[in-house]
Amino acid sequence: MDRLAAHVVATAVLTAALAAVPSAMANPTASDPGPKATASAAASASPAAPARPAVSVPLPLPLPSERNEMEPFPCPDVQQVGDTSYARWHGVVAFSIKLYRSPKCHKLYGYAYPWLQFRLLKVHYDLGMGVFDVTHDAIDGARTFLGGAGGPDFWSSPVTVPAGTCTEALAHVFYPDTETDTFTAKVCV
Repeated sequence: MDRLAAHVVATAVLTAALAAVPSAMANPTASDPGPKATASAAASASPAAPARPAVSVPLPLPLPSERNEMEPFPCPDVQQVGDTSYARWHGVVAFSIKLYRSPKCHKLYGYAYPWLQFRLLKVHYDLGMGVFDVTHDAIDGARTFLGGAGGPDFWSSPVTVPAGTCTEALAHVFYPDTETDTFTAKVCV
């Protein structure tokens, strides 16, 4: 599968999630306080993270300080591997895209963070986040965030890959007038 095929798959996943929005909006859930910015993101985060809507759509799991210790997400020893890539919208840097690895948990995570300059524009966006397995031509750990819900830190689900596998973080962003895929550089584990 090449990048065009990965784009088609990511578009299909996000389109299916978007189709579920009307029914999800009809059944609100209990109030959800939303995640707090991580220390690495706090330097460029706005003073208050945007509130999550009270709907039953897929949202990111809480950070370690907010979760039950039985939920291993994200592993506390995550470290960035490879370089940061940037998703742009009309010349503005909109997102930093990174690939993280946990040596202790043997997991990979895709990560996206919207820049403050982009958040201040109040642009509506939907984001698909995952890990692209270059070796096996697959998107793993895919998660969908509608309307920026759950931000500003967006993590894929944890992914386990066999030794010798090459991966990239993948962010598929739907902006109001376009959509784009952003991949990090390939990293082999």
